[in-house]
Amino acid sequence: MKPEEIRSRLRATGRSQAALGRHIGASKDSISRLMNGERRLQATELELIKDFFAGEQPPAGPAYDTLDVYGYAQAGGDDLVSLADGQVIDRIEVPAGLVRGATIGIRVVGDSMEPRLFSGETVIVGLNMPPQRDRDCVVEFRDGSAIVKQYKGQRDGTVFLHQYNPDKEVRVEASKVKAIHAVLYRR
Repeated sequence: MKPEEIRSRLRATGRSQAALGRHIGASKDSISRLMNGERRLQATELELIKDFFAGEQPPAGPAYDTLDVYGYAQAGGDDLVSLADGQVIDRIEVPAGLVRGATIGIRVVGDSMEPRLFSGETVIVGLNMPPQRDRDCVVEFRDGSAIVKQYKGQRDGTVFLHQYNPDKEVRVEASKVKAIHAVLYRR
């Protein structure tokens, strides 16, 4: 085993020269000289080094969760998104643990939220997670369509939203709303 191979295996497994030295009973100076090619590897050390790396696998790369992405432009509205069940338009990877619970991606349609959100961007949505005031949300309608807006609140059977382009308040009858989902982040 050559010093280059030992260095490579140390990097691949995330282990240190100091840990190797402790395992084979060699000082830091002795390991340093070995790694620099200034001393030869002894036969007894070779077996201990093989034992040190036995069963070691490189650390796993980042873990990802895969999310389904829904939403394509629906006729009849500039920014209406169709959320037809079972019609996944894409699958994306997000870092594992970043989202909890039922989560999907929704492709933004139209320019009503520009410059905050752009058409074609994907927002990560916590299903049935209530939105916070002044945060982005997805309002899902009973007919299977949805819109992405900024949540302002609800009062007297009306859901109040805001869009940026053009800058205006949007009011929706609560009876037409199936659910309001919080946008967790965008991608």
